[in-house]
Amino acid sequence: MIAGLLLILVLLLAALRREARISVRTVARAAFVAAVVAALLALAACGGGGGGGGGGGAPSNPGTPAGAYTLTVTGTAGSAPSAVSHSVTLTLNVS
Repeated sequence: MIAGLLLILVLLLAALRREARISVRTVARAAFVAAVVAALLALAACGGGGGGGGGGGAPSNPGTPAGAYTLTVTGTAGSAPSAVSHSVTLTLNVS
């Protein structure tokens, strides 16, 4: 997704370059800044989750109990009154 946004930004800047006579250096700087921001966002998205050890205290989380779970996923496109909606039912088996 971030790569797609970067591509759109670069294409937009290239189009603006033609219209407003923006220099190639300005376009390159903007693309570089966008790439750095995207990299920082990607790094931030990968953070967290690494819990340390430690002993004693409360028991650990055992997770989701085993069994079959029914999930319903619904997607809607458009807005009322011409919205189109579709649902699918899935079964998740946890062992």
